[in-house]
Amino acid sequence: MKSIQKILMVLFLLLYSSSIIYASDNTKQLNKIKTVSPVPSAILMNAYRYLGTLKHFSVDAVTDNDDYLQNKILVTFSHNIHIDLQRPSKLYIDVEGDLKSRSYYLNSGDFTAYDKDLNYYGKLNTPKNIDDALDYLFEKYDIKTALANILYSDLDKRTPPKNKGFYFGISEVNSIKCHHIAFAYDNQEMQLWIEVGNKPLIHKFSIVDKSETSFPRSTTTLKWSVETKPNMKFFIFDVAKKAIQINIQSNSEEN
Repeated sequence: MKSIQKILMVLFLLLYSSSIIYASDNTKQLNKIKTVSPVPSAILMNAYRYLGTLKHFSVDAVTDNDDYLQNKILVTFSHNIHIDLQRPSKLYIDVEGDLKSRSYYLNSGDFTAYDKDLNYYGKLNTPKNIDDALDYLFEKYDIKTALANILYSDLDKRTPPKNKGFYFGISEVNSIKCHHIAFAYDNQEMQLWIEVGNKPLIHKFSIVDKSETSFPRSTTTLKWSVETKPNMKFFIFDVAKKAIQINIQSNSEEN
């Protein structure tokens, strides 16, 4: 009788221990499934590459930028931005908002900047290619065009993410399903919302500047049109009535 009890006890222990092992392995598999998610850096690189393939697009964007005034208060200023782009050489940017009312025209190497409030405009000769023209304007004249971070055709090579990043799942921006991802660096944090599917457009991004003690944030929401070509007349500056032409000084001339 005792021998039968021992055998039953051994069988029970074997079954119990095997069920623990199975449960443990099953839990590990479930944890693996739960932790598997898209790689944020790959999502961003895919978006950059997709933007580089677009021969033309139009964008309407709203930006909110924090500015710390007089070391006393963090104020948010808003601007509406419209962009028409036709590669390789045509670009129009219009900015309207709290601090700026300006338009920029790039037409095969002819660049014009127009300040609507002052009714001043300046002209420059630049490289014809949009990428090269933007580099030229920034490096030689310190002219920073709005949303330049979506205008280059080679963003995947210029600004690849420096780490894997964070993935927060799917959320909606203007009823469009987007991957919500983020990247953290020493002086900056960046969140992006990138469309799910075969058109990985960036529909929203938010940047925190950690180099400033106030941690100012810039947030931009974008609405895209990638099917219809912009009208060619948008890239030609029509001189406004009584507009005054001024010289645009280079960095070397200012120094």
